[in-house]
Amino acid sequence: MARKPADSLLAARRGSDTTWHGTAFVVEALVLLVFLAFALAVFMQLFGAAHNRGVEERKLTQAVLLASNAAEEFAAAPLAGTSSEAFDGDGGTLGSETGTGADAEDAYVVSREVVPERTEDGTLYRANITVSCGGEAVYELETSRYVSDGTAGTDIGRAPDAAAAEGGDVA
Repeated sequence: MARKPADSLLAARRGSDTTWHGTAFVVEALVLLVFLAFALAVFMQLFGAAHNRGVEERKLTQAVLLASNAAEEFAAAPLAGTSSEAFDGDGGTLGSETGTGADAEDAYVVSREVVPERTEDGTLYRANITVSCGGEAVYELETSRYVSDGTAGTDIGRAPDAAAAEGGDVA
């Protein structure tokens, strides 16, 4: 068998003055570790932003629901006037704005400001409904309701019994 000469290329690389042959593996592992740490940081920021957006959307959805309910109450009874009421995060009533629990961070305060505008045949009530949470307005809604004063030809806004009693159109 032939013997390798002592001064071959492989023998020269494994000499006593050469560096450890696993250096490439360590460098590659460190690069991979840095990449994974960077990717983890990016994904954590994305998930954090998605969570914050979800919280804001949940708050807005609850505010829209409360404003819609207040608008329905206004449409049913526009003469009730200006009011303010506090609700918890799930929509449960806490009472008036100055009542217990209205100062909580997740409490919603629904304020309804009604302005009557007298017209020739009735009154137009305009309501500005504002839902705030933590002192910051989350949602605002403007609505109006016309109430007839009962003159001939204007049955809008009156109960069917009242219109029928006066001989008006009950449709």
